[in-house]
Amino acid sequence: MSKIDIAYIPVVGRGLQIEIICALHGIETNMMMSKPMGEDFDKNTEAPFGTIPWLKDPSNGIELNDSLAIVQYLITKYPGPLTPKSTENAALAAMYWSWAQDYYSFVLSPFHDIITGHNEVFWRNLRLTDSLAGEGKEAAIANLTTLHKNRLEFLERHLVKVKAGPFLTGAECSYADIFLYTSVRTVEETGGFGILRDACNGEPFAGANTISEIANAVGEIDKVKASASKFASSPI
Repeated sequence: MSKIDIAYIPVVGRGLQIEIICALHGIETNMMMSKPMGEDFDKNTEAPFGTIPWLKDPSNGIELNDSLAIVQYLITKYPGPLTPKSTENAALAAMYWSWAQDYYSFVLSPFHDIITGHNEVFWRNLRLTDSLAGEGKEAAIANLTTLHKNRLEFLERHLVKVKAGPFLTGAECSYADIFLYTSVRTVEETGGFGILRDACNGEPFAGANTISEIANAVGEIDKVKASASKFASSPI
C-alpha cells in the first residue's frame, strides 16, 4: 500500500475529500494537523505557497500545494474507482469539480469567517469575497444565502437537462462527486453551518433534488460511509 503525507485542518468540506479519495484508492495516509489548529505542520514555513492542503509523496518526493493538483495526482498516480475511464469522463469530472470548488470558495469559505468570528482583515483577505465588508454579519449571511441558492439552481437545472445520475458523470462515481458530497454534508450537518440551514428554513437543498440524490448515492459507498460521522462532529 502506498503512503503519503497530507497536512490540513479540520475543514471537512474541502479536506475530507482527499481522505475519502485515498481510502477508495487504497492509499495509506499520514494526516498532519497544520498550524494554527495543530502542531504537526507549519504552512508558513513548510508549504511552498504558505497554504493548505499540502501533500508529499515519499515514493518520489513530489510536493503539491493545491487541491485540484492533489486530487488529480492521486487518481492518476494510484489508479482506482475514481480514475476517469475516458477523455470525456475526465473533462466532465474536472468541470464538476470546478463547480464545487467555486461553490466552496465563494459561498462556504466566506461563511467560515462568520462562523469562527474571524473579522480581522488578515483573515478576510484569504477569501475570494469579503463577505463581512460594509454591512455586517446579518447582511453577509443574507447575501451568501442568496448566492448559495443561485449556485445550486444553475447546477440543478444543468443536471436535470443532461439527465445526470446516479452520479455527476453517469454510472460511476468521480472525484467531483466526492467533493459535491462533502460540500453538501458540510452544509447539512456541521455545527457552524446551522446559520445557513436557519437562513434556508431548515432546508438548504430544497428544490435541488438531483444534487441531493447524487450526494446520497455517494454516501452509500462503503468507504464513504466510514467517514460520515465526521460531519456532525466538525464545526465547519
